[in-house]
Amino acid sequence: MATTNLQFKTNYAVSSKIEPFYKGGKVQISKDEKYIFCTCGSRVNVLEISTGKIVHCIEHDDQEDITSFALSCDDEMLVTASRALLLKQWDWRQASCTRSWRAIHTIPVASMTFDSTSTLLATGQIRHYE
Repeated sequence: MATTNLQFKTNYAVSSKIEPFYKGGKVQISKDEKYIFCTCGSRVNVLEISTGKIVHCIEHDDQEDITSFALSCDDEMLVTASRALLLKQWDWRQASCTRSWRAIHTIPVASMTFDSTSTLLATGQIRHYE
């Protein structure tokens, strides 16, 4: 039997890796059906549907968990709400915050949605009564 000397590579470079991108909660698909938006703790991940890769991560500076988000009907802006009652409006394609304000709620925002013209945003909270 002939012996063959095999040379194995000792160093490997990472070509891609799989990271958590969703931990439950709201999921929204862009109007053009190219992107999916989903919450993952303190960020909203924007995944390209055709590749399954995260193309943007939208995250609050305070590292607070995002409790809700809404993508406008025209896919131009994204609004996020954190546990600290901070709402932020994003240019999600650039992953840059364009505006921020405090919610008038007393507990974290649980849901939000835009009207059909993308000019009004409604937010809501859930109260548990005993």
